[in-house]
Amino acid sequence: MSHDERPVLSIIVRRFALEYKDDILHSLDQLQQAAADQKGYLGDHNSLSRESDGYQLVNIFAFSSRENLDSWEDSEVRKSCLAELDRHPQEATEPARFDDIAQLLQPASKISKIEIVVILIFWIVVLGAVLGHLAEFILPESFLRTGRSVLLISVNVVLISYIFLPWSSHWVTKLKARLAGSTENK
Repeated sequence: MSHDERPVLSIIVRRFALEYKDDILHSLDQLQQAAADQKGYLGDHNSLSRESDGYQLVNIFAFSSRENLDSWEDSEVRKSCLAELDRHPQEATEPARFDDIAQLLQPASKISKIEIVVILIFWIVVLGAVLGHLAEFILPESFLRTGRSVLLISVNVVLISYIFLPWSSHWVTKLKARLAGSTENK
């Protein structure tokens, strides 16, 4: 996917009577298979829920760009699949499109290797000192020095790996995004 392309979702809600469930699902399967062969196809998801008077089917198709979604929507194979699907009485809403869905996702960690190394060194020094002082008060004097070191290193690694590194990475990513946003607004 190029830097200019942004993912696009197409969401269609269909409602139909109970007796058409199998026919609708068969037609939907054909539509999904046809979509999977299209350029820029990222995937699809369907949700079928039963209501008092029938079924509601939500179709979500994801494409890598608006152009690829438009090509899919204009394709003859899609029109043929929809004609088969529309043979069954139903109510359908207009399809909704959501462009640039990447903005809806939580920001992924975008920190460099050197930033990770700096974060790791910081937490190793800080937690090593704190845990060392705690060990003097908590562990008995008869505790072997080697056992004490292994225990402190193990606790330090677990705390950094599962708590402090993920939290710090998330915090640095948010800080960088905020700083980048403030420089763009100037």
